[in-house]
Amino acid sequence: MSRKIFVVIFILCMVSCPGSLVAPTFLSNDYKKIYKHSVCDPDRSFPQMIILPYFKNATQVVHDCKVYKKYETALALMIFYDHWKSNFGDSNLKVKNALENIMITWGLEKKSMKRAYSINGKKIKNATIIGLTQGNSVIWVWRGKDFKISRSSFAHELVHISLRAINGHGDYDHEGSLREGWTEQHTELIIDVKRALDAFGL
Repeated sequence: MSRKIFVVIFILCMVSCPGSLVAPTFLSNDYKKIYKHSVCDPDRSFPQMIILPYFKNATQVVHDCKVYKKYETALALMIFYDHWKSNFGDSNLKVKNALENIMITWGLEKKSMKRAYSINGKKIKNATIIGLTQGNSVIWVWRGKDFKISRSSFAHELVHISLRAINGHGDYDHEGSLREGWTEQHTELIIDVKRALDAFGL
């Protein structure tokens, strides 16, 4: 119940705040009839694809109904975009459009990759990963420590998605020098978003 109250408070704040454009961007509710009946069913086989509310074509693929409720994921997306717009803007709505079409797969186990890059751009061989950007609007995210979105790579992968929408690539080596795009400000954004998600109990 408390989380639902937090969701309502967040939406009301966005609607009442003149400086926020997140509310009119995502709260049109045009697809209510579709997503209203798209819910996780524990009696059905997994994985299940769930339509996210308030976004035109956003979905999440879940392997457990607890990871995560669709309204929690939708709120997390709104929080991320609110922070992105405040820090970097989005005048051409490229980031907004990417989020409108996001598909998030929540994984229950971590994965391994032969090659990955640290936040500083250092190459890591045979890395254990907790998130992966797989396309223009497709991400895989480990469910997070203690089953918390704020303790997952959710915000990290959304930065990749946002940079990909703007620059045509997600800057796989982060703050490294191989590609341009990711800066210290993007890393700081992730920290701020995680703190906001945690404040909302997510």
